[in-house]
Amino acid sequence: MKFIKSVFPVITLAVLFLFSSCDENNIYRNHEDVNSVGFKWNMSDEKTYKVNVEEAGMYDISIELRHGIAIPYQNLLLTLTYETPDGKASEEKVDFTLRDAGGRAVGEGVGETYDTRQVVMSNSELEKGTYTFKIKHAMPKQDPINPVLEVGLVVDKVKK
Repeated sequence: MKFIKSVFPVITLAVLFLFSSCDENNIYRNHEDVNSVGFKWNMSDEKTYKVNVEEAGMYDISIELRHGIAIPYQNLLLTLTYETPDGKASEEKVDFTLRDAGGRAVGEGVGETYDTRQVVMSNSELEKGTYTFKIKHAMPKQDPINPVLEVGLVVDKVKK
């Protein structure tokens, strides 16, 4: 019974996430588990995503974090690196907001688990081809960060 109580919020959140992800402009959404005991995300645990863009155009790139409400930070510093189909590499520093100015968690939550999404590259022009995105946290004094369950990348075509 204790196991069911601890897993139920995660399953409920996953189902909600599945239904909320039915967006016709979404071309990519993937989450990578933090495979550490205690949901600790180590700085060396860089998450990699391969995104195939089938149509050149304008896109929004977002990062999603599934984390515990007990995470003690108002924001996290993240690094998003990406490589274009022609091999050009770039890096973005991201100040990822977890709590508003009043200390309330940002995003959607069930029980002790929250999903927080932030657009990190808005109206970015992407050409046709395969992009490689990598996400890692950039907080060496707080390594590891916990509780973090999953790190995700979302790519949405900008509506005209």
